[in-house]
Amino acid sequence: MRVLLFISLLFISACGFKPLYEAGGSSVAMQAKLSAIDVGPIPDRLGQIMRNRLLDRLNVSATQQYHLDIMLTQSTEGYGVRPDGGTTQEQLTIVAAVKLVALEDDTVLFEEEMRARTAYDLVLSDFATVTQREDSARRLVLELVERIHRRLAFQFANS
Repeated sequence: MRVLLFISLLFISACGFKPLYEAGGSSVAMQAKLSAIDVGPIPDRLGQIMRNRLLDRLNVSATQQYHLDIMLTQSTEGYGVRPDGGTTQEQLTIVAAVKLVALEDDTVLFEEEMRARTAYDLVLSDFATVTQREDSARRLVLELVERIHRRLAFQFANS
């Protein structure tokens, strides 16, 4: 059993694995590239929340080498039907179409669609339902921001 464990450790060390971030956070070179990203305006309130959080996460500087374009779409779908025909739950899906472009030659470095999904109960109070919907959308947008940040870090770690 110990021999098998030793052999598996040798394979893991030989696979070329290296951490995305250093012990003290992201590497200096990666942080310099992340801070050189210009985040374009994103429409609507959710877009403002996303853009502001991205600007905080990227620590954007004055010199831009890349442009990040994001388009958000959201949709809801009701399910869980009551005897009177009303729905008891709603599923909220937010899709972020993300495109990173190098400014020097307008090369598209990557283009992806990222989705986040959650569900919430529909209650008799309209105020509570609207509050749940807005809170769920805000949480999904913040989740997407973290995924976009990781994707950007991965992009620059490989280049």
